[in-house]
Amino acid sequence: MKATRIAAVVVALSATMLAVPAVAFGTDEDESVQALEASLTRLQSTLTWQGSAAATYPSVDTAVDQVLADLTHVQSEQPSAVPQAPSFKEQLERLADETDYWVRVSAEPDYAPTVLDTPSLMRAALAEWSMETGEILEDLREPSGLRPALPAVPSHTHVSTKTPAGTVFTDAREKNALKMVVVPSGSYTAGATAEEQRTFEVPLARRHFELPQKRVTVGKPIAVGRNEVTVGQFRQFVAETGYRPAQGMRSWLPNQQSLMDFRPELNYLNPGIPQNDSHPVVGITKNDATAFAAWMSERTGHTYRLPTDGEWEYFARAGSQTPFFWGTDVTDARRYANTYDEDAYSANHFHVAGSAAEWPHVENVHDTFAYTAPVASARPNAFGLYDVTGNAREFVADTWVETQEGATADASVRYGDAPFVVLRGGAWNYQPQNLRVAYRSGYLSSETRVNMFGFRLVREL
Repeated sequence: MKATRIAAVVVALSATMLAVPAVAFGTDEDESVQALEASLTRLQSTLTWQGSAAATYPSVDTAVDQVLADLTHVQSEQPSAVPQAPSFKEQLERLADETDYWVRVSAEPDYAPTVLDTPSLMRAALAEWSMETGEILEDLREPSGLRPALPAVPSHTHVSTKTPAGTVFTDAREKNALKMVVVPSGSYTAGATAEEQRTFEVPLARRHFELPQKRVTVGKPIAVGRNEVTVGQFRQFVAETGYRPAQGMRSWLPNQQSLMDFRPELNYLNPGIPQNDSHPVVGITKNDATAFAAWMSERTGHTYRLPTDGEWEYFARAGSQTPFFWGTDVTDARRYANTYDEDAYSANHFHVAGSAAEWPHVENVHDTFAYTAPVASARPNAFGLYDVTGNAREFVADTWVETQEGATADASVRYGDAPFVVLRGGAWNYQPQNLRVAYRSGYLSSETRVNMFGFRLVREL
């Protein structure tokens, strides 16, 4: 492209006999974009762990600020030079917010790493961002290729806040239709009791994630995905729109320590574990899940979105206040949840990070699934929802706040100091205490994707 523009200038100048060097014209756009490419390359080189947050993030902070300044300049001077500039800017602003957080927090005199920012987790977060920065570099001059959503064939099913609870419906008449369940309004007590945490040996460093308990009310009925979004449904979204989901993911693979190393070769169609179209999609980001929700909204004319943290715990409990929605006995998971039981243990033999100790599993329980299972393979909860704990963990709309202190009483979304993600529910590879409904945790990267992370949607009535 650069050679073509320069050649055109040379011809024009020769024709008019202007005594001006050809390279004086037509290169401004390239120079601006080349400067942006150079700053992106520098940013990518900073996205490696230097032994501590304090040693790592100041250089990342400087580099991402420069990228944003260069991108803003290109947008202003040559808006057509980087066709996807708005989406790149939105993504890089998330990185800037995260970097600002780490620079600020790691400079505090009493800062000490926690269970959420161990070196292995921080290395994985940086690897995710390095992958994303590389993809921006690769696509910098390219149009997005995204296609608008095609209208779905309507199911002509009318639902509203007056529709009876438990009603199952779809908004689209198609093979992979998203099945939704009407969930009634109601209240519950969020979080865990101290007794529950002691009984299930919740690590002391994580207990405050579930505290203090608080009464929460979901004030009106909502529709909730009967099960997690499947590989087949996500594949349809990608095929129809040309959307490019995240490449690479943190992974749990057989005989691996629980370090969740980032593997760039994996993606949602190849998450390192056997799956088919009926399994929950995993290895996608929260941004990918949000894009899927936007697609569903556009093609149906109804509002689909991720549930809030408060909504998720409400519909997962389904009227219960016990550790599990089915009661207090973890071995009943054999009927209600695909988890790290004897079958998954035999196939995987995961180890605790930095230790020869094996990852705890649910003993004397067999569900025949070593990895993810087809959705709705186990029994539903009292609201008719499948896999709310087990199979895949689920993204919610909130960003990470370490405690339930200040949790909204109306289950509305809550935002933390940075755009870090919140996950709810257990998974196919998770230990017994993580099956509890109160279990919640954050991952300190907005680009986090793991082969145990999926999502379900809610639909407003």
